[in-house]
Amino acid sequence: MLLEAMKRKCPVCGVPRVTSFILRWRGNGTITMFLREDFRAVILRQVQIEALVQRIEEKLGVSLEHIIFEAQRDASKATFDNTFDGIPGLRRLTKINRIKRRMVEQLNLIGLTCGECFSETVEYVPGKRGVARMKNPYYMPLMAANVVGAFESMEGVPYTSKWEETGPNTFLMTVEATSGRSEVAQRMQAGVVAPLPGSNKHEKCPRCRAPKALSQLSWDLDESIITDTRTGSRVLILDGYSLVSVFRELIAELGEEVQQLIVDVQREWTVENVAQLNVGHSDSALSSGELEKAYSDYLSTLPLDGMGNPVSFEMADGNIEVTVENPYSIYILAGTLQGLYEALEKVPSRVDWNEAGPGAAHFTVGPA
Repeated sequence: MLLEAMKRKCPVCGVPRVTSFILRWRGNGTITMFLREDFRAVILRQVQIEALVQRIEEKLGVSLEHIIFEAQRDASKATFDNTFDGIPGLRRLTKINRIKRRMVEQLNLIGLTCGECFSETVEYVPGKRGVARMKNPYYMPLMAANVVGAFESMEGVPYTSKWEETGPNTFLMTVEATSGRSEVAQRMQAGVVAPLPGSNKHEKCPRCRAPKALSQLSWDLDESIITDTRTGSRVLILDGYSLVSVFRELIAELGEEVQQLIVDVQREWTVENVAQLNVGHSDSALSSGELEKAYSDYLSTLPLDGMGNPVSFEMADGNIEVTVENPYSIYILAGTLQGLYEALEKVPSRVDWNEAGPGAAHFTVGPA
């Protein structure tokens, strides 16, 4: 019964009803939990995450799995702490085993509607152990960390996890209570920052009030896969803190070289994405007006993904100048703007950025 209710979609735009209920697309370029305007979510593509992980591991010759796991675990725990503590009386209910069993079932459904995986509970012993079967997880270390963080928030004790592949893109995952957390885990804290206000308006679906542009996404709730119908890419709705925590830890451990790697990977992905979306496509050089429109069209998509609010844009002397309030990640945005420039201008580029004030960043992109 609950599963079928969670699968209900808006008949007008096709967005799951639970998604439009839990999340809010704000006018300041952020996506947030409905209970708190400062607790962010973000829309990413699976290929972005895989490319970031693979390129950094290949370049630096190190595995990122433990850092990624700990960052996502902390972000997941913070997300569920926000939910349990934000609804009066809900935290007390997490002490009742019968209620906890219902909550575990709802954890499965959250991953379903966010495009993260299809999961079902095989075994659950409150306070001790949980076993789930997962199908189509977007990236198993991150998926496992999501589950561990949720259990730690609900049970109030640390958990460990392990998993094994039991079939094509199908895993059996076990989480168990433990006595402590690693040193890396203790450094990982989700940096929740109050966002700047904004007046950017999303055109809303008249029925469910979700942004109308979300109709370009297709939810397959039997497989737990969200697809961008324009490009065929798998789309994920994630908390807005785990990747930022990963970036922070990688830079602290491995040096500033990681910054440029993140920017480069995002630049390459954006060049491909601009081509797939046919933004500014022309067999001849674009006029100044056509270029400006192409830039503006692509920048207008950033708030829908929760990437931030572009509040100014200028073209001058072969450069573009962009100011973004509430930036999701400086490095992701730097790579996005650099890739957009290269896709439209057809020349190699460079990007620089600086703080434009509290909660804002200014980017300059020009020819290399």
